Amino acid sequence: MWDARRPGGRLFYLLLMVLSAVAISRSATPATTRIQDVVYGADGTPAAGTLLISWPTFSTAEGNAVAAGTKSVGLGPQGGLSVDLVPNIGASPAGTFYTVVFQLDDTIAAVEAWKQQVGL
Repeated sequence: MWDARRPGGRLFYLLLMVLSAVAISRSATPATTRIQDVVYGADGTPAAGTLLISWPTFSTAEGNAVAAGTKSVGLGPQGGLSVDLVPNIGASPAGTFYTVVFQLDDTIAAVEAWKQQVGL
């Protein structure tokens, strides 16, 4: 029951509600790991273009649900790649991987499956 004469009790419950909300929001957002590399063309020079990354629905090893999605990532200067992805080590279903379509400026599109699992 709510009692106006007990402000300490109200503050305790307010604090408890805020901490619960923070804990829920933290668990709802899975951690990511940064993938950094340099992409080269067939002639050995740094590539230019875009990577289209897609993934199926999966659950992380920590139990966070990840919806299926896509991400378009442009290569930086000198073929630099930097992208944050949710780790799929220990993911369910097992064998979950990212599919990458390379749309490089000097070649036709190429498809690659990142079977090496992304981890922290």
